[in-house]
Amino acid sequence: MLRGPWSDAPYIPTLHYFLGPFDVYDREETLGVELDTWDMNDPLQRAALIRRDITSQYKELSYRHRHALVAVLAQALQDPAYDFQAILEHDPESTHALPALWDEMADPRAFFSDIYRLVQQDWADDLARAAAEDPSDW
Repeated sequence: MLRGPWSDAPYIPTLHYFLGPFDVYDREETLGVELDTWDMNDPLQRAALIRRDITSQYKELSYRHRHALVAVLAQALQDPAYDFQAILEHDPESTHALPALWDEMADPRAFFSDIYRLVQQDWADDLARAAAEDPSDW
């Protein structure tokens, strides 16, 4: 079983892992203000932000961890009824928060589809390497 990159616990990724770089909790006045300048409904801005904060920043994860994370996203995208909006909803009880108005994104599925498309491009070699291995050996 694949273990966490920084612990010995099993690595069980969720789609929320992709949102980590955008967590503005206790950083509303810095990161939150900066992210509020981005239009998440503009595909070009969205792609630039994904490349800046996900595909280039998740390099510290091993190729196996990235493969497992992308597999979770692929599975969600294959389900036409998957509620991507629910992932973006603000939970006032949580210690995690996304930038203002992200829960009003016009097409949350497009956001996650863009993440998938860009990680497939930017991580292609590592994803292929992991796909050629037997996950039971991890």
